[in-house]
Amino acid sequence: MLAVRNLNFGYEKDKPLFKGISFEAHEGDIIWLRGPNGCGKTTLLRIIAQLIEADCEIYYEGRKLTDGGQILSQLSYIPVEPYLFDYLTGQENANFIRALFDIPEEQFNQEFGRMIDGFQMNHALKQFVQEYSLGMRHKLYWSSVLARKTSVILLDEPFSSFDPEAQAMASQMLTDRAKAGALIIFISHLKDLSREIATRTLEIQNGLLYESSKEYAKKEAENYV
Repeated sequence: MLAVRNLNFGYEKDKPLFKGISFEAHEGDIIWLRGPNGCGKTTLLRIIAQLIEADCEIYYEGRKLTDGGQILSQLSYIPVEPYLFDYLTGQENANFIRALFDIPEEQFNQEFGRMIDGFQMNHALKQFVQEYSLGMRHKLYWSSVLARKTSVILLDEPFSSFDPEAQAMASQMLTDRAKAGALIIFISHLKDLSREIATRTLEIQNGLLYESSKEYAKKEAENYV
C-alpha cells in the first residue's frame, strides 16, 4: 500500500539523518516507530506527509508519487501540537477543519459527534480553544481530523496528553480503523500501550531502519523508545 524507497535526508549536508532507508507498510498495519531522541522519527512522518521534501521515492497503491496531492487526499496527520485557532471555539475549529478537507457534512457530524461523545468533550465545544488544556486540544483535533476517513493515518505522540480513559478510547479507535483497512504509523514513548496495539515495530538507529519482532521490541523498550 505504502512504500518508501532509498530515503536519504539530513538537515545538514555532512550530518545525514537517514542513510538510504526503505520500508513497506500495508492495509491493517499498526506500526510503532521508535528509536532514541533525535533519531528522526518525527521527520520521517513529516516526509511521508509531504511536509518535508526529501531525496527518496514514495509509492502509494503501487504508483510512484509525483505530486503530494496523490496521497494527501487519503492521509491524516496528527502532530505533537494540534493545529487549532485559540480565538475560535471548539466547534468553530471543528467546522474549519471540516471545510478545509471538504468532509461531507453528514459524515463529519456523525463521526465527529461519536468521538466527541466518547471523549466527553461536548461541554467544551462552545468554549474558546485558548481555554483548553493540551489534552482537550488533542481530543478536539482527533475528533475533527479522524472524522475524515482516510487510508493512511500518521500520529506523533498521540497518547501522551491523554488520561488513561482517553488513552484506552484512542487506542481502540486506531485498532478499529486498522481492522477497517487503514494503515497507521505512530510515535509514542508509552511503551506498554504501544506494544499492546502495534502489529509491527520499526526502529531507527544511526540513520538506518530496522524491523523488530514483538519479543525484541518488548525487551529493548525498557532501554529507550
